[in-house]
Amino acid sequence: MLTNWAGNHTYAAGRVHSPESVDELRALVARLPRVRALGTRHSFTDLADSTGDLVSTADLPREVEVDSDGRQVRVSGGLRYGDLAEALANRGWALATMASLPHISVAGAVATGTHGSGDRTGSLAAAVAGVELVDARGELRSVRRGDADFEGYVVALGALGVTTHVTLDVEPTYDVRQDLWTDLSWDAAAEHFDDLTSSAYSVSLFTDWVSGAVQQVWLKSRATEPPADLWGARPAARTLHMLAGADVAAVTGQGGVPGPWHRRLPHFRMEFTPSRGEELQSEYLVPRTAAATAVERLRALAPGSRRCSRSPRCARSPPTTCG
Repeated sequence: MLTNWAGNHTYAAGRVHSPESVDELRALVARLPRVRALGTRHSFTDLADSTGDLVSTADLPREVEVDSDGRQVRVSGGLRYGDLAEALANRGWALATMASLPHISVAGAVATGTHGSGDRTGSLAAAVAGVELVDARGELRSVRRGDADFEGYVVALGALGVTTHVTLDVEPTYDVRQDLWTDLSWDAAAEHFDDLTSSAYSVSLFTDWVSGAVQQVWLKSRATEPPADLWGARPAARTLHMLAGADVAAVTGQGGVPGPWHRRLPHFRMEFTPSRGEELQSEYLVPRTAAATAVERLRALAPGSRRCSRSPRCARSPPTTCG
């Protein structure tokens, strides 16, 4: 049985196809009555499932074509971001941002609105300059930035066809340093929320919601130094993993040591399993002006989270069923 990355969903589709050419993909899509694209199976829901057939683009030819004059790269949609990043870095080019996991496919990550993290950087989809896909009739379609409804083609959740190639903006390679802080009080985080999220090029907060503090703050900086003080938080004295007890060999370099962009922007190293593979995640988009309110309401749910964490039944269920 085929399951997603977390193991909480078993795919209902009867068959998974892995074409080795675009022509083979076109013939499959034209022939099958119901088909859906399957990426690296990182979704925690049945978003990429189908009552018909699934088709993976992972076996299509690997292509990374850099246009140095246009500062863009045309890449196979099934390629993983970590593999693309390595290829770009070897040629002196870089992406503006990456998700925490480099193991996800380019087309899948873009289509689902997967994000980086930073006040001054867009999501992965913001870098998309072009999309090539096979539509329901098996025909090739190509759209570019500026075309009508282009944004809808980019973050399409797989509903418009099977993406074969994506064109992304690139920039010259750069270094990033990563500094971690621990035990930032929620009161301080709420009071200085805008300053906190703009304190580095990329900012991530990790909390268990029940201890009254943000256990870890991950700051990734490019040209500027990180803040010397973080409202009472303490600089991390050693390399940390955001999951208690997990192997720190899996995370990217910390301690303020600069390194290549593709080895600092993700939280996890490409060569390691990114987590225990059992946690379930939910993501919500709220207006920036409502961020502090959203955090406070989540904090109000903390007592239920504490009870849930002590219940074997709840520990195996999605968080929405607990508390």
